[in-house]
Amino acid sequence: MTKKADTIALENWLFDRIQNRRSTTVVGEFGATEVTLTDKPVKSVTVAQAKKIGYLGRVDFISVSTDKIVRAYEIKVSMSDFRSKAIKSWVGHFNYLVTTNALAEKYKTEILAALPHGIGWLTPAGFIKKPLKRDPLIDVDWLIWLMMKSNAVAVAKHRSEGVNIK
Repeated sequence: MTKKADTIALENWLFDRIQNRRSTTVVGEFGATEVTLTDKPVKSVTVAQAKKIGYLGRVDFISVSTDKIVRAYEIKVSMSDFRSKAIKSWVGHFNYLVTTNALAEKYKTEILAALPHGIGWLTPAGFIKKPLKRDPLIDVDWLIWLMMKSNAVAVAKHRSEGVNIK
């Protein structure tokens, strides 16, 4: 499935956001998109097998800082996307819903009412709701490996499309 332009724009905004935070703090932070989350190493499996082995979903964007703080971001660019039954991977110390400014302005009341306790809401205009810190639902060292795997797949895809990556 091809990503919508708004989704790509929000991913780029999140990459810029962590880059800016990295340049203004002592702590570094690094992100990845479309990270498939499992609680242990697996090879290719069916959906039925995945439920048995600890499949935790696929997070739209996730970052880990050098002090091992995990931030998970679920990007939603439409209300049908927000209302879908797809797994929302709130696995980090801090978890965020990320939407466009327009979606937030139009559906603020409905989204706030449906947002789980402790989940923050972020738009390019800023915070609508700040998240609460909690224990992550995934081992951070394992997550770093999953992020590296996701980024390696993205680089390979871009290279196969002829995109020069520095």
